[in-house]
Amino acid sequence: MSRKKLDFRADAFRDVLGFTFRHWRHQPIRIAVIIGLVLTATLAEALSPIFAGRLVDAVATGEASGWDLALPAFLTMSGLYVASIALRQLMYLNIIPLTLRMMSDIAAQGFHRVQRFSTDWHANSFAGSTVRKITRGMWALDLLNDTLLLALLPSFVMLGGATLILGSSWPVMGLVVGLGSIIYIVVTVWMSVGFVAPAATLSNAWDTKVGGALADAVSCNSVVKAFGAEAREDNLIARVVAKWRKRTRRTWRRGTFNGGLQGLMMAAMQTAILGTALLLWRDGAASAGDITFVLTMFFLLQGHLRDVGQHIRNLQK
Repeated sequence: MSRKKLDFRADAFRDVLGFTFRHWRHQPIRIAVIIGLVLTATLAEALSPIFAGRLVDAVATGEASGWDLALPAFLTMSGLYVASIALRQLMYLNIIPLTLRMMSDIAAQGFHRVQRFSTDWHANSFAGSTVRKITRGMWALDLLNDTLLLALLPSFVMLGGATLILGSSWPVMGLVVGLGSIIYIVVTVWMSVGFVAPAATLSNAWDTKVGGALADAVSCNSVVKAFGAEAREDNLIARVVAKWRKRTRRTWRRGTFNGGLQGLMMAAMQTAILGTALLLWRDGAASAGDITFVLTMFFLLQGHLRDVGQHIRNLQK
Protein backbone atom coordinates (compact mmCIF):
# COMPACT_ATOMS: atom_id res chain seq x y z
CA MET A 1 0.00 0.00 0.00
CA SER A 2 1.56 3.25 -1.12
CA ARG A 3 1.86 6.32 1.05
CA LYS A 4 -0.28 8.21 -1.45
CA LYS A 5 -3.19 5.81 -0.99
CA LEU A 6 -2.91 5.96 2.79
CA ASP A 7 -2.96 9.76 2.67
CA PHE A 8 -5.95 9.65 0.33
CA ARG A 9 -7.97 7.53 2.76
CA ALA A 10 -7.09 9.79 5.68
CA ASP A 11 -8.03 12.87 3.65
CA ALA A 12 -11.29 11.23 2.61
CA PHE A 13 -12.27 10.57 6.24
CA ARG A 14 -11.37 14.10 7.27
CA ASP A 15 -13.24 15.62 4.33
CA VAL A 16 -16.41 13.58 4.93
CA LEU A 17 -16.47 14.19 8.67
CA GLY A 18 -15.70 17.87 8.19
CA PHE A 19 -18.51 18.12 5.64
CA THR A 20 -20.89 16.43 8.10
CA PHE A 21 -19.92 18.63 11.04
CA ARG A 22 -20.43 21.76 8.94
CA HIS A 23 -24.01 20.66 8.30
CA TRP A 24 -24.44 19.87 12.01
CA ARG A 25 -23.58 23.49 12.79
CA HIS A 26 -26.73 24.52 10.93
CA GLN A 27 -28.80 22.78 13.66
CA PRO A 28 -26.84 23.29 16.91
CA ILE A 29 -29.79 23.08 19.29
CA ARG A 30 -31.00 19.79 17.88
CA ILE A 31 -27.47 18.33 18.01
CA ALA A 32 -27.14 19.41 21.66
CA VAL A 33 -30.51 17.84 22.52
CA ILE A 34 -29.53 14.54 20.85
CA ILE A 35 -26.16 14.40 22.63
CA GLY A 36 -27.84 15.15 25.97
CA LEU A 37 -30.38 12.38 25.43
CA VAL A 38 -27.60 9.96 24.43
CA LEU A 39 -25.58 10.70 27.57
CA THR A 40 -28.62 10.36 29.85
CA ALA A 41 -29.83 7.11 28.25
CA THR A 42 -26.36 5.59 28.42
CA LEU A 43 -25.99 6.62 32.06
CA ALA A 44 -29.29 4.90 32.90
CA GLU A 45 -28.09 1.76 31.15
CA ALA A 46 -24.70 1.82 32.92
CA LEU A 47 -26.26 2.15 36.39
CA SER A 48 -28.55 -0.87 36.10
CA PRO A 49 -25.82 -3.48 36.89
CA ILE A 50 -25.19 -1.79 40.26
CA PHE A 51 -28.77 -2.41 41.37
CA ALA A 52 -28.71 -5.92 39.91
CA GLY A 53 -25.82 -6.68 42.27
CA ARG A 54 -27.69 -5.18 45.23
CA LEU A 55 -30.74 -7.28 44.35
CA VAL A 56 -28.70 -10.49 44.39
CA ASP A 57 -27.04 -9.54 47.69
CA ALA A 58 -30.45 -8.91 49.23
CA VAL A 59 -31.82 -12.25 48.01
CA ALA A 60 -28.66 -14.09 49.11
CA THR A 61 -29.20 -13.07 52.74
CA GLY A 62 -32.07 -15.54 52.96
CA GLU A 63 -33.74 -13.37 55.57
CA ALA A 64 -37.11 -11.62 55.62
CA SER A 65 -35.36 -8.28 55.97
CA GLY A 66 -33.81 -8.88 52.55
CA TRP A 67 -37.16 -7.98 50.99
CA ASP A 68 -36.80 -4.39 52.16
CA LEU A 69 -33.50 -4.18 50.28
CA ALA A 70 -34.54 -6.19 47.23
CA LEU A 71 -37.71 -4.22 46.42
CA PRO A 72 -36.05 -0.79 46.00
CA ALA A 73 -33.30 -2.35 43.86
CA PHE A 74 -35.91 -4.08 41.70
CA LEU A 75 -38.00 -0.93 41.26
CA THR A 76 -34.93 1.15 40.45
CA MET A 77 -33.79 -1.36 37.79
CA SER A 78 -37.25 -1.32 36.20
CA GLY A 79 -37.34 2.48 36.25
CA LEU A 80 -33.91 2.74 34.66
CA TYR A 81 -34.94 0.29 31.94
CA VAL A 82 -38.13 2.23 31.11
CA ALA A 83 -36.26 5.55 31.21
CA SER A 84 -33.62 4.21 28.83
CA ILE A 85 -36.27 3.13 26.32
CA ALA A 86 -38.10 6.47 26.53
CA LEU A 87 -34.89 8.44 26.10
CA ARG A 88 -33.87 6.39 23.06
CA GLN A 89 -37.25 7.02 21.47
CA LEU A 90 -36.72 10.74 21.94
CA MET A 91 -33.26 10.38 20.38
CA TYR A 92 -34.72 8.86 17.23
CA LEU A 93 -37.53 11.40 17.08
CA ASN A 94 -34.94 14.19 17.11
CA ILE A 95 -32.51 12.64 14.66
CA ILE A 96 -35.22 12.18 12.00
CA PRO A 97 -35.68 15.92 11.26
CA LEU A 98 -31.92 16.45 11.63
CA THR A 99 -31.11 13.88 8.97
CA LEU A 100 -33.94 14.80 6.62
CA ARG A 101 -32.88 18.45 6.55
CA MET A 102 -29.27 17.45 5.89
CA MET A 103 -30.25 15.06 3.09
CA SER A 104 -32.45 17.72 1.48
CA ASP A 105 -29.66 20.31 1.63
CA ILE A 106 -27.10 17.90 0.19
CA ALA A 107 -29.34 16.87 -2.70
CA ALA A 108 -30.10 20.49 -3.55
CA GLN A 109 -26.46 21.60 -3.28
CA GLY A 110 -25.21 18.64 -5.31
CA PHE A 111 -27.71 19.31 -8.08
CA HIS A 112 -26.87 23.03 -8.01
CA ARG A 113 -23.16 22.34 -8.55
CA VAL A 114 -23.59 19.64 -11.20
CA GLN A 115 -25.98 21.83 -13.19
CA ARG A 116 -23.29 24.50 -13.44
CA PHE A 117 -20.45 22.27 -14.63
CA SER A 118 -19.25 22.94 -18.16
CA THR A 119 -20.89 21.44 -21.22
CA ASP A 120 -17.68 19.54 -21.96
CA TRP A 121 -17.80 17.94 -18.51
CA HIS A 122 -21.39 16.78 -19.03
CA ALA A 123 -20.57 15.50 -22.52
CA ASN A 124 -17.72 13.36 -21.15
CA SER A 125 -19.44 12.10 -17.98
CA PHE A 126 -22.00 9.34 -17.65
CA ALA A 127 -25.28 10.77 -16.41
CA GLY A 128 -26.22 7.52 -14.68
CA SER A 129 -23.01 7.43 -12.65
CA THR A 130 -23.39 11.09 -11.69
CA VAL A 131 -26.95 10.56 -10.47
CA ARG A 132 -25.87 7.45 -8.59
CA LYS A 133 -23.11 9.34 -6.78
CA ILE A 134 -25.48 12.12 -5.73
CA THR A 135 -28.12 9.72 -4.40
CA ARG A 136 -25.51 7.51 -2.66
CA GLY A 137 -24.04 10.57 -0.98
CA MET A 138 -27.46 11.80 0.11
CA TRP A 139 -28.53 8.47 1.62
CA ALA A 140 -25.11 7.92 3.17
CA LEU A 141 -25.90 10.76 5.60
CA ASP A 142 -28.76 8.71 7.05
CA LEU A 143 -26.42 5.90 8.11
CA LEU A 144 -23.63 8.32 9.01
CA ASN A 145 -25.72 10.31 11.49
CA ASP A 146 -27.08 7.15 13.11
CA THR A 147 -23.58 5.69 13.37
CA LEU A 148 -21.95 8.77 14.89
CA LEU A 149 -24.71 9.97 17.22
CA LEU A 150 -26.74 6.88 18.11
CA ALA A 151 -24.11 4.14 17.89
CA LEU A 152 -20.49 5.19 18.40
CA LEU A 153 -21.17 7.96 20.92
CA PRO A 154 -23.22 5.73 23.30
CA SER A 155 -20.65 2.94 22.94
CA PHE A 156 -17.74 5.18 23.91
CA VAL A 157 -19.71 6.72 26.78
CA MET A 158 -20.64 3.24 28.04
CA LEU A 159 -17.04 2.03 27.86
CA GLY A 160 -15.78 5.06 29.77
CA GLY A 161 -18.59 4.89 32.31
CA ALA A 162 -18.12 1.16 32.92
CA THR A 163 -14.40 1.65 33.46
CA LEU A 164 -15.02 4.41 36.01
CA ILE A 165 -17.79 2.51 37.83
CA LEU A 166 -15.83 -0.74 38.10
CA GLY A 167 -12.61 1.09 38.88
CA SER A 168 -14.24 2.97 41.76
CA SER A 169 -14.96 -0.36 43.46
CA TRP A 170 -11.91 -2.36 42.36
CA PRO A 171 -9.07 -0.42 40.69
CA VAL A 172 -7.64 -3.61 39.19
CA MET A 173 -10.99 -4.36 37.54
CA GLY A 174 -11.14 -0.85 36.10
CA LEU A 175 -7.62 -1.32 34.75
CA VAL A 176 -8.54 -4.63 33.09
CA VAL A 177 -11.69 -3.21 31.52
CA GLY A 178 -10.04 0.02 30.43
CA LEU A 179 -6.98 -1.61 28.85
CA GLY A 180 -9.04 -4.35 27.26
CA SER A 181 -11.47 -1.83 25.73
CA ILE A 182 -8.66 0.38 24.41
CA ILE A 183 -6.83 -2.57 22.82
CA TYR A 184 -10.05 -3.86 21.28
CA ILE A 185 -11.02 -0.49 19.81
CA VAL A 186 -7.51 0.31 18.51
CA VAL A 187 -7.13 -3.07 16.79
CA THR A 188 -10.67 -2.89 15.40
CA VAL A 189 -10.16 0.60 13.99
CA TRP A 190 -6.76 -0.31 12.54
CA MET A 191 -8.13 -3.46 10.88
CA SER A 192 -11.17 -1.65 9.53
CA VAL A 193 -9.27 1.36 8.19
CA GLY A 194 -6.06 -0.31 7.07
CA PHE A 195 -7.28 -3.74 5.98
CA VAL A 196 -10.97 -3.60 5.08
CA ALA A 197 -11.23 0.02 3.88
CA PRO A 198 -9.00 -0.30 0.76
CA ALA A 199 -11.06 -3.23 -0.52
CA ALA A 200 -14.33 -1.53 0.43
CA THR A 201 -13.33 1.63 -1.47
CA LEU A 202 -12.81 -0.35 -4.67
CA SER A 203 -15.98 -2.41 -4.28
CA ASN A 204 -18.03 0.75 -3.67
CA ALA A 205 -16.51 2.34 -6.78
CA TRP A 206 -17.48 -0.67 -8.88
CA ASP A 207 -20.95 -0.70 -7.33
CA THR A 208 -21.34 2.85 -8.60
CA LYS A 209 -20.09 1.78 -12.03
CA VAL A 210 -22.65 -1.05 -12.17
CA GLY A 211 -25.49 1.33 -11.36
CA GLY A 212 -24.21 3.94 -13.80
CA ALA A 213 -23.66 1.44 -16.62
CA LEU A 214 -27.16 -0.01 -16.22
CA ALA A 215 -28.76 3.45 -16.08
CA ASP A 216 -26.88 4.68 -19.16
CA ALA A 217 -27.61 1.53 -21.17
CA VAL A 218 -31.33 1.63 -20.38
CA SER A 219 -31.67 5.40 -20.94
CA CYS A 220 -29.90 5.10 -24.33
CA ASN A 221 -31.75 1.96 -25.38
CA SER A 222 -33.12 3.57 -28.55
CA VAL A 223 -29.58 4.36 -29.73
CA VAL A 224 -28.42 0.82 -28.88
CA LYS A 225 -31.26 -0.66 -30.88
CA ALA A 226 -30.57 1.68 -33.81
CA PHE A 227 -27.03 0.29 -34.13
CA GLY A 228 -27.97 -3.29 -33.25
CA ALA A 229 -25.58 -3.17 -30.30
CA GLU A 230 -27.56 -5.22 -27.78
CA ALA A 231 -24.92 -7.96 -27.61
CA ARG A 232 -22.15 -5.41 -27.12
CA GLU A 233 -24.03 -3.80 -24.22
CA ASP A 234 -24.64 -7.25 -22.71
CA ASN A 235 -20.91 -7.96 -22.81
CA LEU A 236 -20.12 -4.56 -21.32
CA ILE A 237 -22.50 -5.06 -18.40
CA ALA A 238 -21.17 -8.60 -17.88
CA ARG A 239 -17.58 -7.32 -17.62
CA VAL A 240 -18.55 -4.59 -15.17
CA VAL A 241 -20.57 -7.00 -13.01
CA ALA A 242 -17.73 -9.56 -13.02
CA LYS A 243 -15.27 -6.92 -11.80
CA TRP A 244 -17.76 -5.75 -9.17
CA ARG A 245 -18.24 -9.36 -7.98
CA LYS A 246 -14.49 -9.88 -7.62
CA ARG A 247 -13.97 -6.67 -5.66
CA THR A 248 -17.00 -7.24 -3.43
CA ARG A 249 -15.96 -10.83 -2.66
CA ARG A 250 -12.59 -9.59 -1.44
CA THR A 251 -14.25 -6.94 0.74
CA TRP A 252 -16.65 -9.43 2.31
CA ARG A 253 -13.85 -11.91 3.02
CA ARG A 254 -11.74 -9.27 4.72
CA GLY A 255 -14.76 -8.18 6.75
CA THR A 256 -15.35 -11.79 7.82
CA PHE A 257 -11.73 -12.17 8.93
CA ASN A 258 -11.98 -8.90 10.84
CA GLY A 259 -15.09 -10.15 12.61
CA GLY A 260 -13.33 -13.36 13.62
CA LEU A 261 -10.43 -11.42 15.11
CA GLN A 262 -12.87 -9.26 17.07
CA GLY A 263 -14.49 -12.42 18.43
CA LEU A 264 -11.13 -13.72 19.65
CA MET A 265 -10.34 -10.42 21.36
CA MET A 266 -13.78 -10.45 22.98
CA ALA A 267 -13.18 -13.96 24.32
CA ALA A 268 -9.81 -12.90 25.76
CA MET A 269 -11.39 -9.86 27.42
CA GLN A 270 -14.20 -11.99 28.86
CA THR A 271 -11.67 -14.39 30.34
CA ALA A 272 -9.67 -11.54 31.90
CA ILE A 273 -12.71 -9.80 33.44
CA LEU A 274 -14.39 -12.90 34.81
CA GLY A 275 -11.07 -14.31 36.02
CA THR A 276 -10.34 -11.08 37.90
CA ALA A 277 -13.84 -11.13 39.43
CA LEU A 278 -13.36 -14.70 40.66
CA LEU A 279 -9.99 -13.82 42.22
CA LEU A 280 -11.59 -10.89 44.03
CA TRP A 281 -14.35 -13.18 45.29
CA ARG A 282 -11.79 -15.76 46.46
CA ASP A 283 -9.92 -13.11 48.41
CA GLY A 284 -13.13 -11.88 50.03
CA ALA A 285 -13.10 -8.56 48.18
CA ALA A 286 -16.32 -9.29 46.25
CA SER A 287 -19.68 -10.77 47.22
CA ALA A 288 -22.16 -12.77 45.16
CA GLY A 289 -23.91 -9.52 44.29
CA ASP A 290 -20.61 -8.01 43.19
CA ILE A 291 -20.03 -10.96 40.84
CA THR A 292 -23.53 -10.40 39.42
CA PHE A 293 -22.71 -6.71 39.04
CA VAL A 294 -19.53 -7.51 37.11
CA LEU A 295 -21.28 -10.11 34.92
CA THR A 296 -24.13 -7.74 34.07
CA MET A 297 -21.72 -4.93 33.30
CA PHE A 298 -19.65 -7.23 31.11
CA PHE A 299 -22.71 -8.28 29.12
CA LEU A 300 -23.48 -4.61 28.47
CA LEU A 301 -19.85 -3.98 27.50
CA GLN A 302 -19.83 -7.03 25.26
CA GLY A 303 -22.78 -5.74 23.27
CA HIS A 304 -21.25 -2.30 22.83
CA LEU A 305 -17.77 -3.60 21.99
CA ARG A 306 -19.14 -6.07 19.49
CA ASP A 307 -21.08 -3.29 17.83
CA VAL A 308 -18.07 -0.96 17.63
CA GLY A 309 -16.62 -2.93 14.72
CA GLN A 310 -19.94 -2.88 12.87
CA HIS A 311 -20.33 0.84 13.53
CA ILE A 312 -16.87 1.56 12.10
CA ARG A 313 -17.66 -0.52 9.01
CA ASN A 314 -20.90 1.46 8.60
CA LEU A 315 -18.91 4.67 9.00
CA GLN A 316 -16.63 3.56 6.15
CA LYS A 317 -19.60 2.97 3.87
